[in-house]
Amino acid sequence: MSSHRGITVTPDIASTPNSNPTSTPTPNSTDTDTEPATATATATSTTAASTETTAGARAVVECSCDTMDPLDTLDDDNVPSTSGQQRGCTPVGADSAAPVSTCAFRVRRELNEIRKNPPPNCSADMCMDRLLHWTATVIGPTGSVYEGGHFKLDIRFPLNYPFRPPRIRFTTFIYHCNVDSVGAICLDVLNERWSPVMNVSKVLLSIWLLLGECNADDPLVTCIADQYKTNRQEHDKVARFWTKRFAMPKEPKDSKKPEDPSEPKEITGPNDPEQKKNNREPT
Repeated sequence: MSSHRGITVTPDIASTPNSNPTSTPTPNSTDTDTEPATATATATSTTAASTETTAGARAVVECSCDTMDPLDTLDDDNVPSTSGQQRGCTPVGADSAAPVSTCAFRVRRELNEIRKNPPPNCSADMCMDRLLHWTATVIGPTGSVYEGGHFKLDIRFPLNYPFRPPRIRFTTFIYHCNVDSVGAICLDVLNERWSPVMNVSKVLLSIWLLLGECNADDPLVTCIADQYKTNRQEHDKVARFWTKRFAMPKEPKDSKKPEDPSEPKEITGPNDPEQKKNNREPT
């Protein structure tokens, strides 16, 4: 009898699929899902880093804006151009500040002009170095009941100037039918006739003309307008009294001129009672 030995059959490696050790392994489903997840995580981290960088830059811009007054640091280079060409880099949030920049540029230009060439009998300048807050002075016209008076005005510019008129009121009391007790002025160029081509110099000149000739047909204080029409003499008397009391500079009470030691003293004459008393012979 022939004995059969157990023969172990080894499978042919070449014939077995995916069994070649030198061939490129086929990625399984786990590896396929891991690669997109890794790419997504990398993109997310990159986006987060850029977001943090943008937030940091925004914080720097906001911090710098909090530490300085944008109206006092504006110059011609920071003002947006009306020709559509960009002059420089625009910081974050500069779009909302564009009207403020335009207003500040216009106000600063008018300030320089009024300093160089003020209108007749008028002057204006900034109040406490505030660009959008001015104080002005109008001198009463010669020959009017306000002659000799120096009337102070308060001027406030809105952020949408010059598309809206400035807010102007008298801070000096004045007896006028077109000016009320709080200093508000009834003037057409400050209301319906305002135009962006107007400026503060023209408005001050209009106020000066209003002092010389009031508009009693369109009054702000009706009782003063009625007195102006019916009793002009009494109206002018009260207006002059108010001008002298509130608008004219007051002289100090002790206005005596100090004696100059170099000036020769007055010599008393023979008809002076003191001289007669001293020269009187004893009895």
